[in-house]
Amino acid sequence: MFILCDTSSILMLLRIAPNMFTDQRYGCKTIRQVHDEIIRTTKFKTKYPWTRQMRSKVKPVVLSKDQIQVEAMYFEVVRTLNYQGTVNRKTGRLIDLSREDMRLISHALALECKITSGDRDLVQFARHEFKGEFRGNVSPLEIVNHWLESGVIQWGDEKQLYLSAWAEDHEHPQPPEAKKRFMELSGYRYTGT
Repeated sequence: MFILCDTSSILMLLRIAPNMFTDQRYGCKTIRQVHDEIIRTTKFKTKYPWTRQMRSKVKPVVLSKDQIQVEAMYFEVVRTLNYQGTVNRKTGRLIDLSREDMRLISHALALECKITSGDRDLVQFARHEFKGEFRGNVSPLEIVNHWLESGVIQWGDEKQLYLSAWAEDHEHPQPPEAKKRFMELSGYRYTGT
């Protein structure tokens, strides 16, 4: 099983593991829409200039013919539910998903895999609307912990600097239990929120 990454998660993880999409041991994939957003959007080129060097490393998942049909069906359901309006039970506000978010959910459902996203509305939508089918969300730090446990990466000062950039870029907070586990595995303190 693998994890589908959204834009913010990719921007958090790619410098730590540049081969996360080209080496199966990392267990990560992304979709064409997220790939295109990172590669083509001026905002990302300006705020994250290092992404230019990583373009060839961000490989989107390729669906089979059967998976394309299933994904298209899920996308129509997700799009319809989004337009009809789903209330975030925690905030009481309507959830408004972007086209990329809707595609991420429909791909995750079609491929029966987890996602990594700090977007709480996206995760709440998927949990609420697809209770029995949605496999769940994994935080970027939990992914780093998995990579450390499996020996796919080794931790050091350079990777710690990349991790520190998460806080500087005001990335999504990570779960407390993941922070504790990170310290146990790496010997370094998590510096973000």
